[in-house]
Amino acid sequence: MSSWRESLTSLPGAVAQFVNDSTSTASSYLHPQSTSGSEESAPQHTDYKALPIPASLVKEQWRLIFTSDANIQDLQAAIAHCRDLVLLSDECSEERRWLVRHLVDLRYSLQELEEAQTLANNMDDVVVMNAIKSVVGHHFVPHHPSARNRLQAAAKRFYCDHCTGIIWRVVQAAYICSDCGYLVHQKCIDSVQRVCAHVLVSERQYPIAEICPEIGLSEQRYKCAECSTLLNFKNSWIEPRLCDYRGLYYCPSCHWNDSFIVPARIVHNWDFTPRRVSRTALQEIQLFLNKPLIRLEEENPKLFVFLEKLCAVKKLRQNLVHMRHYLAACKLAVEQKLVEQQLSGRRHLAQSNEFYSLRDLIQAESGALAEFLQGVFKVFNSHIRSCDMCLAKAYICEICSNNEVIFPFDDGCIKCDQCNSIYHRVCLTRKNMICPKCVRIQERRLQLDRATSRHEDDDVANSDSADAEQATEID
Repeated sequence: MSSWRESLTSLPGAVAQFVNDSTSTASSYLHPQSTSGSEESAPQHTDYKALPIPASLVKEQWRLIFTSDANIQDLQAAIAHCRDLVLLSDECSEERRWLVRHLVDLRYSLQELEEAQTLANNMDDVVVMNAIKSVVGHHFVPHHPSARNRLQAAAKRFYCDHCTGIIWRVVQAAYICSDCGYLVHQKCIDSVQRVCAHVLVSERQYPIAEICPEIGLSEQRYKCAECSTLLNFKNSWIEPRLCDYRGLYYCPSCHWNDSFIVPARIVHNWDFTPRRVSRTALQEIQLFLNKPLIRLEEENPKLFVFLEKLCAVKKLRQNLVHMRHYLAACKLAVEQKLVEQQLSGRRHLAQSNEFYSLRDLIQAESGALAEFLQGVFKVFNSHIRSCDMCLAKAYICEICSNNEVIFPFDDGCIKCDQCNSIYHRVCLTRKNMICPKCVRIQERRLQLDRATSRHEDDDVANSDSADAEQATEID
């Protein structure tokens, strides 16, 4: 397949452009490619806008559209049927245009499958597929795609992240990185150049904080940032493509026009518009997705002024932090594992209100995070108010002397930052926000200081008199 692609460079420019445009697969017309995972994403071309299958050919799609489970006989039959339909269609019609492009794609796929079949038949050594292979930080394990039913399995197509070719599951073995999801042919595994995204995440520790830190093609010497392929604007298969996350330019083999949210744009602009990113950036962002690393209020405090939804989330998280102290000291809650059951892998939401993950910010924008936190709050509140051990640690407002128990997470209550006492907000407002307990503590400190100074003065006086008496005796 690689030799076939290299031979395209020797064709005249117009013919090479036509063949390159025609290699976009027909299944992309029916099934738009997913941009959130490496298994179903496919290389795309910006110079050709994919055409949907014409309505008149929908009834023929089961004989024209193929999947990676197809064999050589299926492709040959599809090519013959597609060729007959081309002859029967009208000239310059939409049907003929689609059929011609699809025919080229079928022939290309047949050639690729024949090469894969030949390579499989000529293999002398049987590769053991149960061993982990380590290449440039990747930990490759055998790829065995699973699907709930045959229809889902037929709709999926898997592409190699190295050569961008389709992976024929019938005759080709494949490996996938258990850390970042990098999918590769068995024959391409030793040629992998991209460092594992998990390694990059471990080294960087935080998502890139700058918005598209572009350095320009001249700084890259007009080479792909990953595979060092020379880039130019004449041929679409080596055109430069900008990664909005890393600010670097990549070739189409390393940049498939995947779209994903960019962390820096969320933090600084609260912008959730998907941007085009490279394959390595896509895998890196997905690894950062569930990690609570973003100090949103520290990075952009104005967001909490302009967005009420963020203020609501912040208040709920503060309440959960207070509740967690009660539940951590409650023997019954610990035995029931109440915190683990409700928060599962998102315990950071109740440990502090500082750190957010990318998924938290996405759900905060959609309102799902506030709804989730509200559900957790109701469960925790129900336990605390019905548990005798938790109720024993409640407070009573000493200003109004009401017998009603109050907690720091109750609406209308306020906590003193100095002594941690809880009061009704209205009651403390009447006292000009002066905490009575803090006043008593201050008075006791003053009394203690006065008593201490009085004792020191008496000691000094006694010492002076003793010195005077000693001097008189000596005289």
